[in-house]
Amino acid sequence: MRFIVFAVVIAFILTGSVESGVKGVSAVPGETLTFTITVTNDFGSPVTYSLSYSAPDGFAGSFIFDGEEVTYLRLNANESKTIQFQLEVPKTAKEGTYLVWINAGGSFSFRIDIKMPEDPLEIIPSITGIRVEAGDKVSLPITLKNKINAQLEVDLLCVSPKNWSYRFLDGKNEVYRIIMEPNEKKDIVLEIETDSEAAVGEYTVKPCFNKQFVKISVYITKTHRGELGKIKLKLLGKDGRAVDFARIRAAGEVEETVFSSSEGEGLIELPQGKYNIEIVKDGFYKKEIKDVEVRAGKTTDIGIILLEKKPYYADIIVTNPKVSFTLGKGNPLFKFRIENKGYRDDSYKLSVLGLPERFYYRFKETPDSTEGISEVFIRSGESRDVYLEIVVPYNAKVGSYNITLYVNGFCGTISRNLTLSLKGEYVLKVEPFGGRYLITTEPGKVSEFKLIITNSGKGAAITNVKIDVRAPAGWDVFIEPKEIPAIQPGESMVTMLRVVVPADTIPSEYKLEVHVKSDQSAVQEDLRVVVKEKSYSLILGGMIILVSIVSLVLIFRKFGRK
Repeated sequence: MRFIVFAVVIAFILTGSVESGVKGVSAVPGETLTFTITVTNDFGSPVTYSLSYSAPDGFAGSFIFDGEEVTYLRLNANESKTIQFQLEVPKTAKEGTYLVWINAGGSFSFRIDIKMPEDPLEIIPSITGIRVEAGDKVSLPITLKNKINAQLEVDLLCVSPKNWSYRFLDGKNEVYRIIMEPNEKKDIVLEIETDSEAAVGEYTVKPCFNKQFVKISVYITKTHRGELGKIKLKLLGKDGRAVDFARIRAAGEVEETVFSSSEGEGLIELPQGKYNIEIVKDGFYKKEIKDVEVRAGKTTDIGIILLEKKPYYADIIVTNPKVSFTLGKGNPLFKFRIENKGYRDDSYKLSVLGLPERFYYRFKETPDSTEGISEVFIRSGESRDVYLEIVVPYNAKVGSYNITLYVNGFCGTISRNLTLSLKGEYVLKVEPFGGRYLITTEPGKVSEFKLIITNSGKGAAITNVKIDVRAPAGWDVFIEPKEIPAIQPGESMVTMLRVVVPADTIPSEYKLEVHVKSDQSAVQEDLRVVVKEKSYSLILGGMIILVSIVSLVLIFRKFGRK
């Protein structure tokens, strides 16, 4: 047993030989080096050799035999085997010379010179000069080739004129850093968007790849300096329907507000700059879009914007928010419509605040209904008309009353301001006292009419009442009083008319037109005056007739017998 252990120990310390045709190599950071090594057993019996190496920190090595990593190698007497030694140079290795030792029965060393070449990439642009209009976007294909035997990390950068923008595309992906395998070729695209306000002329852009770069010329053929740009968008709900009449507000260099069309489309014209877009629509959650770029003379299409509908939302549309109503004509009505714009059904409680004392209200389903309601149920997407009747007391005063309509549901409380203007009923009446529309008089006499002027309306005084009379030519009419400042509703005032009939008036029937005017109303009434002959004229006529008869009798007696 002791002999066996002793033999194993002797086998491990016995030496062989190891050799390689490489004494020194050049490499770059991150490169993997492969060396072919021959190990020979110079002893006369089988030996197992331990494989090891010594290298600076960060260098990682391994021994490969028959495709597998090994740490020991057994050789028969005088046998030789070829293995590979792989050494990974760290990516962080600094430039310089490094020494690596290999131990496998024997030992040897080799030198590694680490140096990164000045041009590890081959850069091949497909286009080196292009003509475009200011504000246009161009795509420039560029081919990169990694010329070193190590992975290469490449930072992508582009130096361009002020207010120009760029991005690198690898397929459809925007990239700013790539990893290239040893000797790999890679096609990328440099996308350049020029400034819309760039002056006509030639400009240079420099795509940079680590420390390497190329120059590409861009010639601007037309400028859009001073022109407005546009933001274009389309608003859709999650159900795919267009959202119309949404308020679209752009805030930035200036502020501008537009409303979406019936197709949900919006178009805003703005000076060049960056803008924040705010979209507001009743029944939907607010949407904000930050830093939208607007270029002069160009249209920025931000595509379809989806708006999310609220579960509970209602709108109240009052058909007649201001009602002017004449007292005594019944009760005024307000009409409004409740629209359920949420995606869930809702019930709405109805109420009114602000009515004066002894005023009452009730909600009705139809104008002629006698039954009141206090709550309505409306399904999602539907609407319902409701009538608000104001019960006005008999003694209500003329004036304007502000009241508030409240509709309360799961959506919250919605209010609308209403105005009720009550006007008085102006009814002006004129009639002679006792219904005496006709009087009889004689030429040269003074006759009187007693007129009763009445305000038969409700709720309002009749003001600045003026009385005028149109009489036959030559007649005099005296009015007392001729003017009345005001007549309260239900009250009457008396006016005396004194009519002087001229002495030479021919007996007949004559008309007096009485005109009563006020600030609110006017009325006309006709009176009749019958003028008769004077009483002494009748006596004189009778006497003449009597004298004539007596004379005839005397003449007949004196001459009749002859």
